[in-house]
Parts: sequence; C-alpha cells; structure tokens
Amino acid sequence: MENTQMKKQIIIGLAIATALGTFAFMRNTASAVKVEVVPEIHWYTLEEAQKLSDAAPRKIFLDISTSWCGWCKTMDANTFHNPIIAKYMNDTYYCVKFDAETRDTVVFNGQKFANRGPVNQRSANDFAITVLQGHLSYPSFAFISKDRLSFTIMQGYMPPDQFEPYLHFYGEDKEKTMTYEEYKKTFKSNLPPADPTQQTPVPAPH
Repeated sequence: MENTQMKKQIIIGLAIATALGTFAFMRNTASAVKVEVVPEIHWYTLEEAQKLSDAAPRKIFLDISTSWCGWCKTMDANTFHNPIIAKYMNDTYYCVKFDAETRDTVVFNGQKFANRGPVNQRSANDFAITVLQGHLSYPSFAFISKDRLSFTIMQGYMPPDQFEPYLHFYGEDKEKTMTYEEYKKTFKSNLPPADPTQQTPVPAPH
C-alpha cells in the first residue's frame, strides 16, 4: 500500500516538474523571439492633418489619387509600403490620402470645396482641381507648407529610390536655400541597393 502511494507521489511529482520545465522553455523561447513591426504610413483625413498642424506645425503631404488609377495602386504597393519611406513620412509629415473624385465636401483653410460634376459621371473635387491647378493627373503629390499657404506639386509614379530624396528635400525645408539638383548631389539614401530584377518600370512623362 505504501509502495503504491509512493509511486503515485513520484508520478505526480514528475508530471509537475515536466509541466514547469515546459512552461519555462516556452517563456524563454517567447522572450527570445523578437517580432519586427513593419511601419506603415499613418494616413490622416484633410481635417485631421490641419488640426494636427495647428497644434504642432509640420508640412502636410497630400497624395491625390483615384480608385481606378493603376499607377496609384503601384505607388501604394511599391513606394508607400516601403518601411524606410513610411517611417520617414510618419516622422516628418502629416500624410493625407485624398480621393480626387470624392463627393464629400471638404474644408481647407476655412474654404469649402465640393465635387460639382454630374453624379453619373466621373469628375474631380474642386479641392483637387485647385491644388493641381487644373492639371489632373494621377497619382499627384503636394507638399503643403506649414502655414498652408503654398504648395509644391509632383506628378506620376515614383519608385522608392526616386521618391526618397524629394521627401527629404522638402522635409528638411531645403527648397528654401538650394535647388533640388544641388541637394541631390549630396543626398545619402537610407534605402538598401535596389534589385534590378525587381524594379517596376516607370511610366513616361505625360
């Protein structure tokens, strides 16, 4: 009887020891595994970006695109999803993704902008028309000054290596003291060398 009781105690003890050992192994393994979080661009609404800039001035980066624009989707997938590009944009700008054909009325600097085109036809919102000065091409990008009184416009798809120096040029306010060509000569990229077999062809200017 005593032997049977002793065997039960030994079995229970071994089971507890095994469970504790397994738990400790899992805890140590979990602590050793580092989960890398890939940054993504935090896109604000136009209203949110203005409020944030009022409180803590930054330039606003405006991505003007449409739901049907193929090169806009390529820009999203190849450039805006690049972690180095995304981190810099989050750290430097208030980023806004604006649907050029939205039917919503938007307010910028106290002025209202609407889409006055026929409901059953594709048409641009007046804000997109105003920012792009009527030159509607997608994707288009606007770097809006901290006081929101001036815009710098770029148009067309850009891969990360071409887009990055522009982000830094305007992000560092270098346009106030030099030309982009001068800045580009000394710019040091944070991107890894591009793989030529993975590059997306850039559309011709239009």
